[in-house]
Parts: sequence; C-alpha cells; structure tokens
Amino acid sequence: MKIFDWTNNIKNEELDEAVNALNNDKIVVFPTETVYGIGGNALKVEVINKLFQAKKRNYGKPISLLVGSIDKIKNIAYVDKNEEKIIKAFMPGELTLVLKKKACVNDLVTAGKNTVGVRIPNHNITLCILNKVDFPLATSSANISGENNIADFDEIVSDLKDYVDIFIKGNISDDLKASTVVELNNDIVNILREGKISKIDIEKTLE
Repeated sequence: MKIFDWTNNIKNEELDEAVNALNNDKIVVFPTETVYGIGGNALKVEVINKLFQAKKRNYGKPISLLVGSIDKIKNIAYVDKNEEKIIKAFMPGELTLVLKKKACVNDLVTAGKNTVGVRIPNHNITLCILNKVDFPLATSSANISGENNIADFDEIVSDLKDYVDIFIKGNISDDLKASTVVELNNDIVNILREGKISKIDIEKTLE
C-alpha cells in the first residue's frame, strides 16, 4: 500500500506508478470533483470483485464507469442524439448518464442490467489518470456501502487499506454531494439520484 499526496501538484513518477498499478489489475483511491472514488479496470471481472469486496457492496447494486472522453463513452455504450447533447452540455462534470451498454461491459458491473452509468469527471487528477489508461474505471465512492461519504482521507485509508494498492490525496468538494444520475426514457428525463445538476437544467439542453 502506498499513499501519494497530489494536493498541490501531480507528481509524474507517482502518476506512472498509479497507472501501472491500474494496468496490473490493482485498486486505486483518487479524488474527484465530488467525492473520493475507489476504482479499477472495469473490463476485468477480478477487479470488479475486488471493488465489491472492498466496499462490502451488495452485488445487486451496479457500479458506474469513469472515462476521459466522449469517444471512450461510445466504446462502452450506445449514445443517441439527445444523450450526446447531455454529454456535451454537462461533461466533464457532476453528472452520470445511464446508457445502454455494449458487450464489453460485464454484467457484474451492471448487476445484470443492459444499462451502465458513465461519467467524465471534471478533476485534473482523475482525468490525468483516465487519459493514460486504455480502459474505463469502474468507480464508486471510497466508503463502505451504506455509510456516508467520507472527506477525511486518513479515515478512508483506514477503512480500505486491506484492498487498495495506492491512495491518492487531492482536493475534493466541500459538500460531498455525489453526481446527479440521469436516464432518458423515450427522451423523458428521469433523475435516479439527485445531485447539483437539476432535472430542469437537463431538460433545457433538450429543448
């Protein structure tokens, strides 16, 4: 287990080490603009299992994916015209969009559903990592399932140290509010989790 402090700047040697860890099916904790996330290679079943075990998460709950660009979203999910409008309006940002998944996304990630939540985060550290790996990161908040999101980095390390290979410290949001989760059903906006971005905000982009 290693701890990197990138609160003031990203250290290139440590970045290479974190990327190498992810490439070798390890689990990493990192800051996003909402909360700390715990993540790993979304295309590897053994990594997904590690995430569920680390969080003590019910396998019936799906895990969202983080990517670095709209092209990478299209590698893992089908995107229609209105969904693309939402992506372009709110990503990178605090919005997770639920899309029909492609075959490369394992059913373990989606809890057997044919849809997957995807997001492009608006955080320099997370984007820097995502742009250096060739796969999406299966990511959840860095806390035990069912408990509140944690801002205290030392507490996160204490809770997850048995499962995580690298912890990266950085700046996160003060309010610890997770991203808005939205799905389009026949072009109707359906909010699955309330966040900073409102239903009205999203509907305006589709007018």
